[in-house]
Amino acid sequence: MSEMVYIEKLAFGGQGIGKLPGGKIVFVSGAYPGELVEVDIISEKKDYSIGKIKKIVEGISERRVPQCPYFRNCGGCDFLDLDYKKQLQFKEDILKDQLQRIAKISGEIVGKIQKSKNEFGYRLKMEFSFDYQKQTLLGLKMKNSNKIVQVRKCLLAPKSFNKILDTVPEIIDLYKIPVYKNRKGILKHLVLRYSPTENSVMAIFITKTEKFTNRRDLANMLVKKVPYVSSVIHVMNSSDRIVLRGPYKVLKGEGVINYEFDWEKFQVPPTAFFQNNYFVTAKMIEFLTKNLNLEGSETILDLYSGLGTFSIRLAALSKFVVAVESNHVSVRAGKANANINNLRNIKFIESDVEEFLMANENKFDIIVADPPRNGLGNKAVSKIIDMKPEKIAYISCNPSTLARDLKMFVNSGKYKIEIIKPFDIFPQTYHVEAVVLMSRVNKKQINM
Repeated sequence: MSEMVYIEKLAFGGQGIGKLPGGKIVFVSGAYPGELVEVDIISEKKDYSIGKIKKIVEGISERRVPQCPYFRNCGGCDFLDLDYKKQLQFKEDILKDQLQRIAKISGEIVGKIQKSKNEFGYRLKMEFSFDYQKQTLLGLKMKNSNKIVQVRKCLLAPKSFNKILDTVPEIIDLYKIPVYKNRKGILKHLVLRYSPTENSVMAIFITKTEKFTNRRDLANMLVKKVPYVSSVIHVMNSSDRIVLRGPYKVLKGEGVINYEFDWEKFQVPPTAFFQNNYFVTAKMIEFLTKNLNLEGSETILDLYSGLGTFSIRLAALSKFVVAVESNHVSVRAGKANANINNLRNIKFIESDVEEFLMANENKFDIIVADPPRNGLGNKAVSKIIDMKPEKIAYISCNPSTLARDLKMFVNSGKYKIEIIKPFDIFPQTYHVEAVVLMSRVNKKQINM
């Protein structure tokens, strides 16, 4: 049975939210606020329903024809059929809604979203999956599915990826390397990393086991056919849940990819995390360091530091930085990046962040945190409050957990939010990042 639904707002996840005639909430993928849609109810839950668009009765004027043949089939994009300016507005709205609903924080404190310089071709890293259907295929997974959609060109990827997507399956078939499927075979994924600094690509082949027949031949052939591939890596990963992790071997090239910003340089190993949008990452680093108003005398604690994305610039502008990160590869890379940038006032510590905080007895003027999607959590937030830093900077990729954690900071009565600045690292998707700056109540406030 079909129902007419007016879409009121977007959920963090990209689904349109409306109400059924009886008042029950319904989530509808592909529907945007301000639209009237006819939907078929495909799932009933206790507190909400899930609907599928049958017909767009009244669409918004910002809808556009998507320029990708895989859209709504592949899980890579959410908003390809929506004007970019409207995407930015909706992302601001999603962030404000989460803050208001979860933490009772007014949206007035949220600044204008920083747009991406490029709405297409911006991704520095993409993870493709292998499949075999009489021949080797490369593609992206459907949303909420392990089914693979063959992709020959992705609008989010640098153009240099396209030739690799065409070339690699041919080489795999030439050397008869078995694709991992139905728990049998070897080859699972191809991860591509791009450097706009060098205009080069790192190709990372991920296998189920250490065995990888003809891997050297594959690497040599790929570099011969696609000369801008600067490194070829073999990662051994038995996990079917996480794509890019495990021990690796360098088959060709240096085994790192390089990025250069206005102030700093980074070497990124194959399995280390690095932000996925070069332009927006530069803007985030600039915003954070500028608005902390560093005077050069501060001691800073950088939690979830990765390979030093923020730590390096912070160290250049302060007295000392302690960078805490649990990933061994990232810590090693962070130390190397400190040396590359001639910084001696930064110490990388390999540790679980919560464990480090619970054991820490040192004082810091500023604490910076860039946690994963699940956020800081109660223990970490409570400990940070007890440490009494003058300023706190929180970088978030999840508005829901951000709102949860900010509620604790604000309700403690000890910290005040100065500004919340959203950043669009992932155009064409529902994802939105935010940088939050807080200061201790009744202390010298951050001058914005």
